[in-house]
Amino acid sequence: MSGFLLDANVVAMLSPVEPEASPAFLDWLERRDREGRLFLSVVMVHEIVRTIAAFEHKDELEKSAALTGWLAGLVAAYDDRIIALDATAAARAARLEAKAIAAGHAPGMADALVAGVADSHDLVIVTRTPEHFAAFGVTTVSPDAATALS
Repeated sequence: MSGFLLDANVVAMLSPVEPEASPAFLDWLERRDREGRLFLSVVMVHEIVRTIAAFEHKDELEKSAALTGWLAGLVAAYDDRIIALDATAAARAARLEAKAIAAGHAPGMADALVAGVADSHDLVIVTRTPEHFAAFGVTTVSPDAATALS
């Protein structure tokens, strides 16, 4: 394992709209960040922008503006640690999704893409919903459990 891929629901815990991260998790994130072991995916960017657009459609412009500025800072800060979806990750995601579907699960493309990125880059997914990734057979950890990891 070379690092940790933050799921959108974990990144959202750090947002200015509804910050929910515990002090212990924030400390863990800061230590991993200094080590260069935290990564984001383009899928997370998609999911956050979708949330921003939803706020715009509901005329919740203050929330939209706050998230837009926050996301711009996040993208700038993680610039070289935002993993794009390349052919290897896409193919891995497709195989993981097909395996999950064959086993009777309906995981959804976004989670399959996150799993494919994590699997192809040897990353552990930090997520508030590890059950969404169980059918893929990738390693996940919750924010609370992550604080016990070094």
